[in-house]
Amino acid sequence: MTTAFIRRDVWTLASGDQSLLWYARAVDSMQKKPPSDPTSWSFQAAIHGTSISMPPPLPAWNQCRHGSWYFVVWHQMYVYFFERIVRDQVVALGGPSDWALPYWNYNQPSPRNALPLAFRENANSPTPALYVSQRNSSINGGAGLPPSITSPSFALSRPLFIGATEFGGGRTSPLGQFWSETGRLEQTPHNDVHVAIGGWMGNPDTAAQDPIFWLHHANIDRLWWIWEQHPGHADPSDPAWAKQAFGFFDIGGVPASLLGEKVLDIVRDLDYTYDSGAAVAVVGVELREGPVKWPDPWPSRVGAVGVQSAVAVEPVRQLVGATDRSFQLESDPVRVAVTIVPRALEESRAIVSGELQQRAYLEIDDIDAESNPGIVYGVYLNLSASPSPTELAQHHVGNVSLFGIERSKNPRGDEHAHGLHIAMEITEVLDQLVEEGSWTNGLELDVSFVPTSLEQSDRKSEGAAAAPPVSIGRVSVFFD
Repeated sequence: MTTAFIRRDVWTLASGDQSLLWYARAVDSMQKKPPSDPTSWSFQAAIHGTSISMPPPLPAWNQCRHGSWYFVVWHQMYVYFFERIVRDQVVALGGPSDWALPYWNYNQPSPRNALPLAFRENANSPTPALYVSQRNSSINGGAGLPPSITSPSFALSRPLFIGATEFGGGRTSPLGQFWSETGRLEQTPHNDVHVAIGGWMGNPDTAAQDPIFWLHHANIDRLWWIWEQHPGHADPSDPAWAKQAFGFFDIGGVPASLLGEKVLDIVRDLDYTYDSGAAVAVVGVELREGPVKWPDPWPSRVGAVGVQSAVAVEPVRQLVGATDRSFQLESDPVRVAVTIVPRALEESRAIVSGELQQRAYLEIDDIDAESNPGIVYGVYLNLSASPSPTELAQHHVGNVSLFGIERSKNPRGDEHAHGLHIAMEITEVLDQLVEEGSWTNGLELDVSFVPTSLEQSDRKSEGAAAAPPVSIGRVSVFFD
């Protein structure tokens, strides 16, 4: 029995470890191959997406799956075959046969929340192939990513895989690249980190050209692996997911494919694992014990009723309130009011009767912009005028970022052109707001969109053009 290849945290690599040096050498070698070679850097990046500067697309290109329950499994396969190709290149260059792709766990204190140094050093460094000038200049200058966009807690706490407000995303066709069923892991930290890094990483058509893309996705894969360790969590068993095959290229440019059900045990099926420090606690959904008196006309919640099993049937959610007009996000915080309709809430309770889940959800529809503004907006409920860091953390329900907006507006698959859609459960935060006394008017919820700032960098920010405004069609509240 062979020993599994071990993916390690890039910020904890031992002194003298040459994993990144060999990665840089392999990247450089692959970049010199023609784009038609499946083992070339250009071809591998183009599997995810291509830009107009690339040659006419080949059938294997533009295959990434986003806004879909196929997001994690497609990208896991993609990174797996890429890692095998890079390892083969490393060995051909005289490197170690046990080379494995590191992962970047950015959800750590400074400096580990900053881009690893090897990716920030230019031509005078030992790893010039890892430096990309087409990034946010502050990121290349050492700015740290804030925990509000790096924390996987929203995703890891979700009990279900399937659903736009759950871990893995909602059901979609296996065809097409950008649907509107984005799961919590895909939104935060995945999309948010892409947008914060910016440049090539901010656009799915160019993202995989940046060498940090692969360490980012190794971390997303690690987070899925962590979620799976929880005894109450389960991957889809539906044949539409488990039996779905996706095609890639293996060592030597040989075509290869995998099924969803054949990648769930990473050691047995794919011969890799993560280092001993990779696991983190999987936090369950924190619902208050006993009755929680939500303000009228909402019902009082009865603690345990809200707990869902990993195999629960997706409940039917009823619209109970929405904003009355569209609005725009720019560089300053924006607050909007969601009006709750008592009759709609009563009808919702009558429809689900004894099967009431007593859960609330926030949905943000028709998110659109001319291009990705490179801003992550935190979404908060009932913030005060001058919130403290503690209040921000307690009222935070998710983020809005526009990774993929260009492709959503110009889809390549069988989906129609559309704006983005983001959904998040807000039950736990509403419980918190009741407890602290900041939600007393049950007929309204205040929703704030606050631009997120990077932590301080060692490089002064360069002047930049004003970001294009983001339009939001509607913010809605659902109840089940």
